[in-house]
Amino acid sequence: MPTGTVTRYFELRGFGFITPDESDRDVFLGCDVVGADVELIQEGQRVEYEAVDAAPGLKAIAVKPI
Repeated sequence: MPTGTVTRYFELRGFGFITPDESDRDVFLGCDVVGADVELIQEGQRVEYEAVDAAPGLKAIAVKPI
């Protein structure tokens, strides 16, 4: 499972971005995929996730803090 760092997270707007460890292409992070751990997500947080292709780029699913 890929890992990365939450580089931007806008809690009030309900989204953010993950910078993967293996790439410089940011992955979109919607708070709907975080579930009960949403309170643990903040900028600088290390996470593991799965990504799927979505317009206009990658979208994170199954996000878990590590």
